[in-house]
Amino acid sequence: MARTMPFYHFDLTNSEPIANERYVELPGDVEAMDSADVIARQLAADHPELRNQNYAVLVTNEEGDEICRVPLDVLH
Repeated sequence: MARTMPFYHFDLTNSEPIANERYVELPGDVEAMDSADVIARQLAADHPELRNQNYAVLVTNEEGDEICRVPLDVLH
């Protein structure tokens, strides 16, 4: 039986989820972390007003476990 790739959920958050972004099917945690970095950089570029406001891209897996959190404030 073929195993399907896991789904990851991406949210924009500060202390609570702000934007319920989407579920994405990816090969694994490393790819989910890489995607979070890309999303965070794009958000920071498109919405500079989000910087210095404690916003982050939060990634959780199908079970709801946190995979990573990429703060917009630390991106260069």
